[in-house]
Amino acid sequence: MAGMKIRKARLGDVGAIFAIRSRVRENHLSASELAERGITKAAFGKWLSDGYGIWIADLDGSAAGFAIAIPHESTLWALFVDPDFEGRGVGAALLRMAEEWLFAQGCDDISLTTGADPNNRAHGFYDMHGWHSTGDVDGDEIEYIKSNPSLSLFDFSEG
Repeated sequence: MAGMKIRKARLGDVGAIFAIRSRVRENHLSASELAERGITKAAFGKWLSDGYGIWIADLDGSAAGFAIAIPHESTLWALFVDPDFEGRGVGAALLRMAEEWLFAQGCDDISLTTGADPNNRAHGFYDMHGWHSTGDVDGDEIEYIKSNPSLSLFDFSEG
């Protein structure tokens, strides 16, 4: 998409990331709810130094969304798009970047959790991009998984 660039996040992006996270309409958490989960601006530098994959989608010079992946957990931990930029391919571009990066880190099966509310748009979004719900619900979160597509090319066990 013209005008969109996905890039690795830097320490200076922490403000934009937290601004986007506070603006989302679904799976919204307040600053204090995030802090209870250890999600703070102070923790951001540690995530970068711990090797988390963190990307920003820049759209026409604005931070339009972000994704965070944790390779040692084979997890897409966060993917959020600023409501002002929804419907412009930002989420799909970030998802593709995070998936490809996790698979390149040697993760065979990757997972994510999202709000279990069946009305959340995230369910259709992840389904459309080849993720499958495990049906595993933990509190108010449901798990999705996706397998590395390059591995399935050589799997003849199901024939």
